[in-house]
Amino acid sequence: MKATSQDPDFRSSISQRQFGVMLLTTASLAALLAYIYLQERNQEWRDHVSQSSHRLDLAAEILSRDQARVRADLLFVAGLSEIKQVDTSEPGSFPVVTETFKGFLEHQKAYSQVRLIDRQGTELVRVDWDGEIACPTDHSNLQNKSGRYYVSESMRLQPGQIFTSKFDLNLENGQIELPPKPVVRFVTPVANKGQAGNLLVFNYQGQSLLQELAEISVPGNTYLIRSDGMFLLGPQEECNWGWLLGHSCQMQTRFNDIDIETLIDSAKPKASPHGIFEVRELRLGQSRLPGINSRQQLFFVSHIPSDIAFQSSRHLLFGLILVGGIMLLPLALITRFWAASIERREWQNEQIKNSEARLRELSEQLISLQEEERRNISREIHDSIGQQATAINLDLKMLRDKVNEAENLDRVIHESDQLLKSLHEFATRVRPAELDDLGLEEALQSHVEEFENRTGIECTMQVKLASAEIDTDIASHLFRIVQESLNNIAKHARAKFATIRLVATPEDNQLHLTITDDGIGLESPAIDDSSPSNFAKKTSAENRLGILGIQERVDLLKGRMEINSFTAGSRGAGTELKIWINVHDNSVDRQSHDATHEGWVKSRFGKDTSE
Repeated sequence: MKATSQDPDFRSSISQRQFGVMLLTTASLAALLAYIYLQERNQEWRDHVSQSSHRLDLAAEILSRDQARVRADLLFVAGLSEIKQVDTSEPGSFPVVTETFKGFLEHQKAYSQVRLIDRQGTELVRVDWDGEIACPTDHSNLQNKSGRYYVSESMRLQPGQIFTSKFDLNLENGQIELPPKPVVRFVTPVANKGQAGNLLVFNYQGQSLLQELAEISVPGNTYLIRSDGMFLLGPQEECNWGWLLGHSCQMQTRFNDIDIETLIDSAKPKASPHGIFEVRELRLGQSRLPGINSRQQLFFVSHIPSDIAFQSSRHLLFGLILVGGIMLLPLALITRFWAASIERREWQNEQIKNSEARLRELSEQLISLQEEERRNISREIHDSIGQQATAINLDLKMLRDKVNEAENLDRVIHESDQLLKSLHEFATRVRPAELDDLGLEEALQSHVEEFENRTGIECTMQVKLASAEIDTDIASHLFRIVQESLNNIAKHARAKFATIRLVATPEDNQLHLTITDDGIGLESPAIDDSSPSNFAKKTSAENRLGILGIQERVDLLKGRMEINSFTAGSRGAGTELKIWINVHDNSVDRQSHDATHEGWVKSRFGKDTSE
């Protein structure tokens, strides 16, 4: 009986299903949203780590590139003949050097100052670049730099060696030049008769380097710090150069949750409330000469602020929470509807199964009735119409002997003979008498011979039934399968030869039917009993009906069918039909079906099938 919403049991079942589905769905939804969020967060972390490493790679590349360029420029200028030939005792050679420095600064525009210093630390020539023009310094304003560390350290160098100073601010007369000018000094001795002579000093403009580092086109910020956390390049300009300008802005005070020593030692990205940090060490101008170094250890810091770090995953989390809440609101209604529909669906599925069973039974009954009707028609033709035609033929022959118009009577007798032959052929096609009188083997033999005479296709038949007992209905179906297969061969295969083989295997109670031809084959290479419609779609309409008819008969016998088509090759061309039928299962089913079928015929036609 169909369930209804007024049934208390029905409502109770719905409530139970709804609760279970609500619980399972809510847990599944929460797990799914959490998984999506964690995947997005992990991916975002990996992306930021990759961005951070890329930022540090770019910073290191920029610094390495600029140092390499400055070193190349320094050695080039130091190797100029006018620089090498400067004699401190002859000031007349200084103007040539001055003009050389002016031309170099105007061309390069990357240095704030170029100087030539003698071995006592006194400036011989000095040219400044203010961003627009190169300005030589008057002799009276030249200074002694022997007290500066970069001069004293450079005195120990040999020609071709370079000393790089600390990254700091430029000093004039012992005071920091304002506005502050970040500078890195590169020093090399000028060769004088193979010995180290005057010192050539380039003041590289550090501000352009810091500006280029700050403008790296990767999300986040780049900082340049000392080992104590003081900024050379910080988040704001007022944070820079605190140890020289007298303020205490550094990493530990700017980002109070960061331990600079731990961050440096870990050398791995670190997440904090202020964002993601990663540090990479660099030693500016580190020398390989014993006792000579820049005395300055610097670090690049990549910082992805908290408003950028995990921004996408945070937005996703808020969106997922909102979506989850919206989905939970109608969840109760959805599960209620689902629980009610599944109860009805189960009933409908049961009805469909019953309907399919009834349709299968009806199909089997219709085919059985068709065979029975053919049997009756064949008998009627043989027994009634055939006898009447025979009697007419005999009467005509007797009449011919008594009248003079023998010629006309001979024609009538010939026509009556043709009528008898046509009736016999028609009765055989409808239902071979041999099938009922002599059995399946004789009926097949008779049909195959008639098929050969009618089509000219040579046939070979092999039947090995031994003592197997074949049910009448099974014999009828097998005969019709052979009949339909030979018709298909004649109409479509263009074959010259066909083989029919029917073998009974008593050990497993099976009948094995194989029909082959040497025709043009079929379009699809193979088909099995599980998908006959797939094969039929690729064949002609007439051939499709024949194949589906054969498949229907095999299904009624609970058998298995296989069709193989071969193209020209090692096996030749043609088509092979194989059918396996379990005799025992069909004989048992036939007993129950006969009783059911007999009752169905009586109720439908009001007569006994034995009549």
